[in-house]
Amino acid sequence: MNIQHTYKYTVTKLFPGGVRPKMHLWVVLIIALAVNSCIEPYFADIGDEPELISIEGSIIKGLSRQEIVISRTTSLGNPVFEPVKGCLVSVMDELNNEFVFDETYNGIYTLEIDQSSLVEGRNYKMVVVTPGGAHYESEYEILESSVPVDSVYYDIEPSLDPVNGIEADGLQFYVDLLAPDTVSRYFRWKITETYEYTSAGPIHYYYMDLSFEPVVPDDIWGLYRCWKTDELEDIFLTSTLNLATNEKKQIPLNYVSTLNDRLKIRYSLLVHQYALDEEAYNYFMQNKIATEGSGGLYTRQPQQPITNIYNVDDASERVLGYFWTSEMTSRRIFVSKLPELDVKDYFYPLEIFNMEDHGAGPFPMAIMEEDGVRITGSPICFDCTRRGGTTERPDFWE
Repeated sequence: MNIQHTYKYTVTKLFPGGVRPKMHLWVVLIIALAVNSCIEPYFADIGDEPELISIEGSIIKGLSRQEIVISRTTSLGNPVFEPVKGCLVSVMDELNNEFVFDETYNGIYTLEIDQSSLVEGRNYKMVVVTPGGAHYESEYEILESSVPVDSVYYDIEPSLDPVNGIEADGLQFYVDLLAPDTVSRYFRWKITETYEYTSAGPIHYYYMDLSFEPVVPDDIWGLYRCWKTDELEDIFLTSTLNLATNEKKQIPLNYVSTLNDRLKIRYSLLVHQYALDEEAYNYFMQNKIATEGSGGLYTRQPQQPITNIYNVDDASERVLGYFWTSEMTSRRIFVSKLPELDVKDYFYPLEIFNMEDHGAGPFPMAIMEEDGVRITGSPICFDCTRRGGTTERPDFWE
């Protein structure tokens, strides 16, 4: 496929011509400083919580690699991932078939299970033994059968940016649910987005050192176009328990604003659908409320965490996490650039090259030429991989 290369650049300076801020801005600034100077920091008196083990695992039919993550809680002042390494981890079904996991990364245990061993309606449980000999098990969980994703679509809707208060259009994505009454009434969706983006332009050559001898790359467009894939952390749930049929329309998923460049070229959404039992639904709903519904530290009374995992030898130990099972179904949607949307460009702070500002490096220094003018900037301006993407076009990209 032939790709037409187009690019833009903007060269800016702060306060051109020595223009000073207007007087009323200084007044606002002084008032803001005076108000803020009256605010004293408050440090909550939170006692040291005991170190708890957290075990998150699942068995998903339709997923080739299963994963169980084992960690320990850390303090509020230092919320880092603290893996529990060297555990013996397995999953057993009700027929005593055992699936032993390997630690592929610190605290992350994975296994590829043949799909024929994952049977809807069959019960599975998780077993974990730590290096210290603590023995944890989950309750048996039935592998829920799911249904195909009915449809995924979007509407153009405005939104207000919570940071800067700017109103802009964007795409609100939705999913429809159509399931028979024989299937669970509780559902969850996980979402992975992929979008195409470009750097500021081609790299015509590099300056590698103080000799300023141009070095031309093998492909001046080689770092221009990228694709970035992210699994969204948002929790999307719904229940049809109080509806006459196991159907629901226009269930909201993620929102993509035009204030960033994800919709600039081409955007794709991969939607995974899972049927849950009631307790798993309640567990994810509790997590959703904890992460999205709280407006501050003391605005919501903490709830006792839901879990189906326990210490076999010490029932009084508090254990965090959950083990769940389900069948996964998926649907992907593509969105090309829509002419009715004014999608913002990613800001690349480009500058006109001159020896006074750039003669000392840093090197290597990328140079783009336009009408004989040398343009340079930080590596993120010309290397699209610096924004987390890859130059390898995904196999599924249309």
